[in-house]
Amino acid sequence: MKRCAVVLFSWLPAIGVSSADWPQAAGPNHDYRVAGEAPKSFSVSRNQNILWRVPLPNTGQGAVIVSGQRLFVTSHEAIKQDAQTGSLMLGLCFDARSGKELWRREIPGTRTTDLSSLFNDNTAASPVVDGQRVVFVNVGGTIKCFDYRGKKLWTHTWTPFGRHHARAHQPILYQGKVILMHAPCYDLPQSATTKAGSRSLGRAQKYWTYLQAYDLLSGKCIWQAESATSIHSTSVLGKLSDGSHALLTGRGGGHQPLEEPYGLSLLNANNGKRIWDAAILKYPAAQNATWDSKAAHFFLGQEHHSLDIRTGKTMQVTSLLKEVTITRWENGRYVTREKQTLPKARKPITYFTNLIAGDYHYFRSFSGFLIGRVQLSTGKVEYLQVPVQMSTGLDSTKKMLWTKAIANDMKNAAGYRATQDKRNEGNGWGHVSAASPIIVGNRMYIPTMLGTVYVINWSSKALDQSALVSVSDLGPAGTTWTLSSLSYSHGRLYARTLKELICLGENTQ
Repeated sequence: MKRCAVVLFSWLPAIGVSSADWPQAAGPNHDYRVAGEAPKSFSVSRNQNILWRVPLPNTGQGAVIVSGQRLFVTSHEAIKQDAQTGSLMLGLCFDARSGKELWRREIPGTRTTDLSSLFNDNTAASPVVDGQRVVFVNVGGTIKCFDYRGKKLWTHTWTPFGRHHARAHQPILYQGKVILMHAPCYDLPQSATTKAGSRSLGRAQKYWTYLQAYDLLSGKCIWQAESATSIHSTSVLGKLSDGSHALLTGRGGGHQPLEEPYGLSLLNANNGKRIWDAAILKYPAAQNATWDSKAAHFFLGQEHHSLDIRTGKTMQVTSLLKEVTITRWENGRYVTREKQTLPKARKPITYFTNLIAGDYHYFRSFSGFLIGRVQLSTGKVEYLQVPVQMSTGLDSTKKMLWTKAIANDMKNAAGYRATQDKRNEGNGWGHVSAASPIIVGNRMYIPTMLGTVYVINWSSKALDQSALVSVSDLGPAGTTWTLSSLSYSHGRLYARTLKELICLGENTQ
């Protein structure tokens, strides 16, 4: 069975990733966090703190990756009319100072997916860079590695199994390797890439999805994880108390993923060997597998759980609905009430928006437009209601929309509609593969599918209106769509929408 198709390349001098770079979706420290200072507010709709913006060829979902003076981002191929589906992806390189496009390369997919899906499309995996190489992943079945001049170094292809694929997983850079996720299938028929076609093949272990590590120099598969990973899980790399690195990954979620047992696994990052498996009934894998040197923290139903990171055993369980503090917008002002009870949510309480910040575990709730946090040391749970969207009038005045958002036009920069599912026009809360927040200094940037970005002082003593630094935007209401996390480098934030690539920074003019 053919596993790796590798193209040899000439030697390049080692450059390395700078601490100021954003080399992968999770940033330089693998935890979506970085020290620094970034704009506390911005508005593309009002041209506030925008250094430059350039159109993209078409819709896409991966985050902007920063290396020195280069930016790398993905996009579907350009279209000449309204389109609902696509397979060919473009890997793009831009100048970080000006936004000028330097080169683009084609990364074909072995299957077609719906464009701008609120769950995923072929562009969902962000690029990864190491200072001299960039790896682009078409989730539809192709990996390609290039040098910074755009010369192809190696490529690898497989046949994706099933309709639902790895929107949740982001490629991870670790010690000269890129850790990806896919089923190790290479000889499947094209029909296996569809929901119906894959169902007929059953649930055999050979179709399971695994984390796999590829050598950045050669493209060789170095290891495949012992424990499987659900297509819905965002695996997270971290450091144990003894200094060794590990990966936390999950199994479970909607549409009955094949991989079992449902729950969490901690893996050795050097070889993919299992450290422990924790079986968790009905584990909702559609979340970031967050952890620190003491515990793994996750959401299960209406509860927050913590597992001992050494053993995988339960340490603490906290209700997310009972005895909580809520700050809501009522009659034109914020009102805080303690010891409240929230109604049960129809679905898991968060989707991929959970992130650890100091002593807090932050998340966006499934419903109610609430940003929540759990204090890990005390179990205190707080919620802050935020406006679902900000609309800018013709006179540049701001209007906060609290209950209903403006439907999205789902058009790319060329004016063509690039979507299939009407749900993609929605507000980006609830049942959606949301983009992860990032943290720069003491500010957390929480994006939504509408292009709304909530800027929160995550270290605030209370999660109330004083913690809400700004409600910013990546474009006008009704015409802006994104499922991408922000990126940071040298005081600037980088964002991408269905239409464009944007550089955000303090504009002194």
